[in-house]
Amino acid sequence: MRRSPKKDSAADLMDQEAEAQGGSLIQTLTKTLAHLTVGVAIFDRDGRLVLFNPALMELSALPLDILTRRPRLLDFFDQLRSQGILPEPKDYTAWRKKYAELGENAPDMVEELWSLPSGLTYRVTAQSFRNGSMSLMIEDISNELSATRGIRARVRQNESILNSIDEPLCVYSGTGQLSFSNRAFKERWGTAEARKVGRMRDAIGQWQSQTAINQNWNKLAAFSERLDHRDEWSFDASFLDGDKYSVRVNPVTGGGTMLRFLRREEMNSLFETAHSRLQVEGARSIFATDGKAI
Repeated sequence: MRRSPKKDSAADLMDQEAEAQGGSLIQTLTKTLAHLTVGVAIFDRDGRLVLFNPALMELSALPLDILTRRPRLLDFFDQLRSQGILPEPKDYTAWRKKYAELGENAPDMVEELWSLPSGLTYRVTAQSFRNGSMSLMIEDISNELSATRGIRARVRQNESILNSIDEPLCVYSGTGQLSFSNRAFKERWGTAEARKVGRMRDAIGQWQSQTAINQNWNKLAAFSERLDHRDEWSFDASFLDGDKYSVRVNPVTGGGTMLRFLRREEMNSLFETAHSRLQVEGARSIFATDGKAI
């Protein structure tokens, strides 16, 4: 059936409006992507590059003239490979095929970490869409990864230091879960025969059953659940097996609690040593005023 001229003009007007809106959308999208530090590449259903941002040029090290030629996805990867912006997989052909079949015989998304020969690390995310197009995002996470590795190294170092301490030490999180215990703590309460101490309330119940009547364990339970007024404090605990500890309670950031079990005998020895040193230093200062040596 032939359409009337009025309907034809209306259809043409709708097409023009849709085209105008599409152009406006592309402009808006382009301006938005221009401010991102993440490299973004959009490939159409034919696999050709149709949109990219300045960050992609910087991260890919590809010149503008190559990107404006609208390379296909696999050609884009070949260009990255030639620039050294691509890890060398064991089977490059199979690796490219994984991306080429994205959305067909493979998942709709692929996420990878690219460790480049330059030492940089990229997080790459490729996602396919129902219309056959695909987006590729490249993010430089080298600094983030370096910071994470630094934190892990410091954590391992701190754990090594705490494990070298002879006094049992443990840290419970704000939710009451055991988040760290040193070697001395594990030797004292972490054996297979001992009750579970993974939760602070369970641990307090175990310690209550192993010591003489001591209301400070209830105080400790209440302290661990408070969010404010969490000042450092200590109490003495005499265990039925003969061990006597001074239990140091320290608040930890995030609502956690650190416990240190210092043997009373060691405390007395340390006190006597320190007291003796103070006496010597005091004597030195006294004799120094007289101009005499000791």
